[in-house]
Amino acid sequence: MAHRLSLCKILIPFLIYRSLAFSIDFNYPAVFNFGDSNSDTGGYVAGLPYHLYPPNGQIYFNGPAGRFCDGRLAIDFLMDAMDLPFLNPYLDAIGAPSFAQGCNFALFGCTILPATATSPTPYSFGQQVAQFFRFKARVLILQATTKSLDKYLPADDYFEKGLYMFDIGQNDLTIAFNHSSFDQVLAFIPRILSDFEVGVKKLYEHGARNFWIHNTGPLGCLPETIEQFGTDPSDEVGCVIKQNHAAKYFNLQLQVMCSRLQDLYQDAKITYVDIFAIKYNLMVEYTTLG
Repeated sequence: MAHRLSLCKILIPFLIYRSLAFSIDFNYPAVFNFGDSNSDTGGYVAGLPYHLYPPNGQIYFNGPAGRFCDGRLAIDFLMDAMDLPFLNPYLDAIGAPSFAQGCNFALFGCTILPATATSPTPYSFGQQVAQFFRFKARVLILQATTKSLDKYLPADDYFEKGLYMFDIGQNDLTIAFNHSSFDQVLAFIPRILSDFEVGVKKLYEHGARNFWIHNTGPLGCLPETIEQFGTDPSDEVGCVIKQNHAAKYFNLQLQVMCSRLQDLYQDAKITYVDIFAIKYNLMVEYTTLG
């Protein structure tokens, strides 16, 4: 699952994201992030709760910092690229966290589809969206009743001007492969993306206009995938072919969905980011990239 990809996350070079960020208009006052452990900055640890141990966090934070990773996540590099502070998780209330420049709703193990009894977390994308709605409503109420909390809260116009980021879906595919054939997984993908589209549309209806949507990474290259399905055919890098083909099909349909939404919402800016290509290139060029 996405939450098992730890060491690989920190390999995403800062310059890749920085150059990508500056190649488009990437100047936003706040970020609202939705996803799984690929962008969870402490929500799962705070909300369930859960205790992380080294090597998590050891490279950058000198110890566990809520991330299922031994360094920073892609979301951290992107915040750096915008000269914004790292995002605090919605579920973490300790230490008077500031949400002045955004909030992170991502959680380890999250799926797009509703969670089941066997899901790694009771939360799903729909619940993250619902949490955002409560967050926004509470912010607007507090802004109208007191000025003492302004330094901790985003300005009301940040909800329209801010960037809405998404990195989710990998766990849906992983779970599907645990009990379904390759063809069944492919047939299941439209349902997954249908739920995702519903959530994005709800956010648009509540004022979101800037969307930054990551596709899913190379599922067949995850260590747990190779361990579980390593006897299946693999490519020249050693990644399991069927899982990567499913990820590519998911991404193709996601890109079509993004194009359709862009045509539907002319006043919105929807950016589709090919995370699969970035991460797979790291596998192929690992020597060159260090």
